Amino acid sequence: MKNKKLLSAALALTCIVSAGSCAGNNSNSGARPESQAATTTTAADTAATTPPATLKEEDKAVIEEIQTDLPVLENGTIRLLANFDLNPAAGKPKGVALEMFETKCNGKVESIICSWDDRYDKLSTMVLADDAPDMFSAADLDIFPGNVIDGKFQAMDNYVDYDSELWAPMKHVNDMFSIKGKHYIGATSTDVGVVVIYNKKTIEEYGLTDPAKLLEEGNWTWDTFRDMMTVFCDRSDERFGIDGWEFENAFAVTSGVPYVDYMDGKLVSNLTHPSIVKVQEYMLDLKRNDMPVPKGEYGWTVHPEKIANGKTLFYPQGSYVLFEPENKAVFGNPDEVMFVPMPKCTDADAYYLPSIINGYSIPVGAKNPEGVAAYLDCEMICRDSAEVRAIEEAQVFDDYGWTQEMYDMLLKTRELTEAHPVFEYFKAVNDDVYDCVLNPSKESYNQGTPWSQTVEEIKYELQALLDAANEKLNNI
Repeated sequence: MKNKKLLSAALALTCIVSAGSCAGNNSNSGARPESQAATTTTAADTAATTPPATLKEEDKAVIEEIQTDLPVLENGTIRLLANFDLNPAAGKPKGVALEMFETKCNGKVESIICSWDDRYDKLSTMVLADDAPDMFSAADLDIFPGNVIDGKFQAMDNYVDYDSELWAPMKHVNDMFSIKGKHYIGATSTDVGVVVIYNKKTIEEYGLTDPAKLLEEGNWTWDTFRDMMTVFCDRSDERFGIDGWEFENAFAVTSGVPYVDYMDGKLVSNLTHPSIVKVQEYMLDLKRNDMPVPKGEYGWTVHPEKIANGKTLFYPQGSYVLFEPENKAVFGNPDEVMFVPMPKCTDADAYYLPSIINGYSIPVGAKNPEGVAAYLDCEMICRDSAEVRAIEEAQVFDDYGWTQEMYDMLLKTRELTEAHPVFEYFKAVNDDVYDCVLNPSKESYNQGTPWSQTVEEIKYELQALLDAANEKLNNI
């Protein structure tokens, strides 16, 4: 589905706890957000009625004790243009990186809030008025390369030291968003874009091995995934293996290869790559064996509640949904709901998972890029701090009702994702490339259309579109 919302708060715990007031639905695997009510405001406009969140005094003390060489900014205010407020309202968890930025850098984040659909129009208007924001969320993965090609964002290398020891853990990720050695995104962490949600009670009732156990044993693969659905599925009883909008594109990248990649400064079509062919043949086999929920027979609606009542085995979706207690409850009782990453290609050398990032870019015309760099350094300091992790772990348990098992799995999925992240670039070139690939890539799984037929229908159009984009890239 094209019209689904992204939720930046699902990207990493540092983002979750700092952007807890975000609203929306994550659909990293090729989806675009629905329109929200068109609004443009700043956090200050509502401060009188929604005071900002604060950390516990003991947590503030922990952050104060962390030794850093962060600068004390003469101009500490950075302006974020986004569809969320980085300053959560009272009652929501506050991000530790934000606390560090405020207390150690004399910093302040002013959120300029607009609707998701209006973000780029608002950005253009502000830039033309010489009033550019300083920071723009890169979490939606739609900045690079298309909006860089269009001149909306500047290289960040003059402000962020990507070659430093601090940034070394994310160097391999940030290099994936660079042109001719210049970086256009400051990604401070990765997260898995889509997880496989399931109900442990259903797994037990059908005598299946818990996917979390399979993962621990190194045996959570395409083969065991399909084997479990083979045992479970029964059309006569309306039992199906997979529901949701997220599966097709999220599963495709478990091959390790995206439909459109960015390699050596060039956008590349992988429609005929053996790994893509293999993943499409797998999805076609699922369809032919009646394992996906036939959405067309249900009015093209999805039914997560069927996870709770034992009629659907797996529900791939952004992990953000599990941070919303009312949505988590749809899948069953709290002690029954669990998740794992997407299964590994059986003969792959590692887990390759649909990846999202926590990070920001600096628009052209920004007045305080140095302040943005300081804030990003705060996020990098916090990301691997044991002291910070303890604070965030408590927030997850206290504010979101997670179990230790779920939290441990979250950390595991992040570890796997950061080791071998896969980003799907077709969503971030332009609308024509997006439309060319998105729905056709789902036809094997949804309609039983052979991939070879789909490739013949779109390969020439896609290549022409990528050639045009590459010409612009070459001119940057």
